[in-house]
Amino acid sequence: MFTLNLACKEFVFNQVFSASRLFHLNELFSTSSSSIEHILKPVDKSEYVRFKFPESSNNLVNIKRQQFDSSFTIVPDIVSIDEESQLIDEIEKSLKRLRYQHDHWDDAIHGYRETEIITWKDQNNSNVIQKLRNRVFSNESITEPMQRVHILDLCKNGYVKPHIDSVRFCGNIISGLSLLSDSVMRLADEKCPDTYVVYALLPRRSLYIMKDSARYQYTHEILSDGAPTVFNDRQIVRERRVSIVMRNEPPIEAMK
Repeated sequence: MFTLNLACKEFVFNQVFSASRLFHLNELFSTSSSSIEHILKPVDKSEYVRFKFPESSNNLVNIKRQQFDSSFTIVPDIVSIDEESQLIDEIEKSLKRLRYQHDHWDDAIHGYRETEIITWKDQNNSNVIQKLRNRVFSNESITEPMQRVHILDLCKNGYVKPHIDSVRFCGNIISGLSLLSDSVMRLADEKCPDTYVVYALLPRRSLYIMKDSARYQYTHEILSDGAPTVFNDRQIVRERRVSIVMRNEPPIEAMK
């Protein structure tokens, strides 16, 4: 398991945020020949997450940081460039007849196309998705993973507004593979949205995993290309972004 140095570094996002441990990579795919495993390499984890929590030694603040830290994971370079290209080729075929929409049934997404894929026609793509499922849902899922995956295509000026996925439609885990562009996810405590905020850089070809506390207690959003976003003096420019979103089934009692 990688451990992040707790020393604070300057972060320009209108404020200075403290860093924390981000990654939980002790459970990798079991197939050693997979190119997904081969491209994982040490990175500077301080590039990826910034906490905007009160500067306090208060037990509540520490508990909330620990809860978030244990329930939100980013795995960089989880697929190769070739694997990304193959996935996009198949996704484009599903999206080619769809136009970008600028309204959503619950006003959560703007500038998007979306579809679902149950069965991948390219066997290589199917293998990649299965290995991602194995990583995401291994010993963590309270219910079975959904067989269908949600494909969300955001145009350059598209964005996802703050929301928490309904418990009627998915279980305790939501995960997304980010393709074509880096992007920034903003998460905020639903009850104290101005007090507990986290900014997460989602690099191209990375995987994020939200479960439990991060999934149920924090809203999440994908910032638009116009949001001023700097991580470690690096300007993040959002382009068109395609994400493959995986969820597990909701508990039976939540569907009643």
